Amino acid sequence: MRLRIKFESAVCEVELYEDWAPETVKAIAEALPIKSTANRWGDEIYFTTSVVVTKEENSKEVVELGDVAYWIPGKAICLFFGKTPISDDKIRPASAVNVIGKIVSNMEDLKSVSDGEEVIVEKL
Repeated sequence: MRLRIKFESAVCEVELYEDWAPETVKAIAEALPIKSTANRWGDEIYFTTSVVVTKEENSKEVVELGDVAYWIPGKAICLFFGKTPISDDKIRPASAVNVIGKIVSNMEDLKSVSDGEEVIVEKL
């Protein structure tokens, strides 16, 4: 499933992988369209949702460049386009996340997104 994530200053597309975290992806799909507010944490953007899920098998404390994840404690979707403030040689989220997909376009444009920008997530 592909989604478009629109911020005031950038747009990207993500591919969600239903086989990686099926319950999380299903819950996000059912909540679309999602409207929220962007938060920056280093080169991570996260935004809260109404989606509530629990830890899945692929929950990770280290992610890859371009990963899209769901952060359980914050009920948030996270986009990782670089290092967070607690990263070392690896990209580290604040706590374990359910990896649900990858950013497939305009990842570099996300560097222009600021705290407080409106975000809209919709199915392509």
